[in-house]
Amino acid sequence: MKIKAIFAAIAVAAVALLAASCSKTDTGANAGGYYVRANTTETYDATINLQFNAALREAFGDGIVYRNATNDQKAIAACDAVWEKWKASSKYDYILYFQAAAEDSSKAPKTTVKEYKR
Repeated sequence: MKIKAIFAAIAVAAVALLAASCSKTDTGANAGGYYVRANTTETYDATINLQFNAALREAFGDGIVYRNATNDQKAIAACDAVWEKWKASSKYDYILYFQAAAEDSSKAPKTTVKEYKR
């Protein structure tokens, strides 16, 4: 009898643990990510774009990012350093923007944070 009670208690604990781990994460308002894209419809130098995005990943990591004045400045500082290094060899202008989190990323709002012009 005691063994059945122990197994029942373990089963209840396991179900409770699974239910707790499946809860939906609330990203809250202003959640999304900072990105950079070339301001052109032509083929562009992907090397520079990759440098921008690597700097943003280093600044923010892989977690959820929230748009606020502090994070805007952090993104601008990361991208300014890349632009200073690559500006002379760039053939295109670039745009730093924040894209809000959404189920359908093609419909997610994008807000320009800064433009990098040659």
